[in-house]
Amino acid sequence: MFMTVLQAVGLTKRYGPVLAVSNASFSVRAGAITGFLGPNGAGKSTTLRIFLGLDHATSGSALIDGKPISEWPVPARKIGAALDTQCAHPSRRAIDTLRWVAKMIGVDPKQSEVMLDRVGLTEVAGQRVGRFSLGMRQRLALAIALIGNPEIVVLDEPMNGLDPDGISWMKDLLRQFRDQGRTVFVSSHLLAEMEDLVDDLVVIAQSRIVGSGSASAFMQRFQVKKVTVRCENPKALAPALVKAGGRVRASGSHGIQVTGLASGQVGTIARDTMVALYELREERSLHHAFAQATQDRSSIKGEVG
Repeated sequence: MFMTVLQAVGLTKRYGPVLAVSNASFSVRAGAITGFLGPNGAGKSTTLRIFLGLDHATSGSALIDGKPISEWPVPARKIGAALDTQCAHPSRRAIDTLRWVAKMIGVDPKQSEVMLDRVGLTEVAGQRVGRFSLGMRQRLALAIALIGNPEIVVLDEPMNGLDPDGISWMKDLLRQFRDQGRTVFVSSHLLAEMEDLVDDLVVIAQSRIVGSGSASAFMQRFQVKKVTVRCENPKALAPALVKAGGRVRASGSHGIQVTGLASGQVGTIARDTMVALYELREERSLHHAFAQATQDRSSIKGEVG
């Protein structure tokens, strides 16, 4: 039985007539990287803001280790968050920003230098934040989140503004947090960047939670079987695949895209039909599973994130 460190129970948020989060319930387990996935405007940021006490829920609760954030004496020691890159005054130097945060939460100011080094900003510690690029501000926001040495790290779209090397660096850092026993809850709409990173998923679309749990279970549940076939005689193989319950689409002169059948079934049918195969590849991806899980939410109107 895993330990829950973040829990939403019937969480709902309205801004007047507009529904931002609708009856959301999910748990985030300790010591894992959990991806909070959904398109822009789905309700991710609103949910995170409620957990952090920046917005109040219309109904329901958002708990950190069983308590709302208001009941933690020094929240930054428990949970560190980076929700926005506009997290520091543009005229203040990076090092002074960290020192100010350290003083505010009762941390040794020397940790400021340590955190800037950890996020790769030592060389620009004396620069004013207004001169920083988006990627540099993203790193500074992360340093602010980490300065209290929190058990839980919450990040909203942390890959935005990072180049490929920066994205690789960020993913390695988040894995280090997990290996240290920390909990990471990271929101993103960049599914490709999350696929090889997360252990668990919470998926939201149009303000509603559509799936949560282990990433592998989510993909197994929502993944549409899609098989790419290249063979000597597609015209002979296609009818046999349709008869077995598959749906086929031509792909080039010798190719077929098959859904509804597993690769093993397609191979068996090709053998029985006496059609030689040149290629047989079953495609699985988080993107495909996400599209399947959220496709019935497209008709829901009026929600914001």
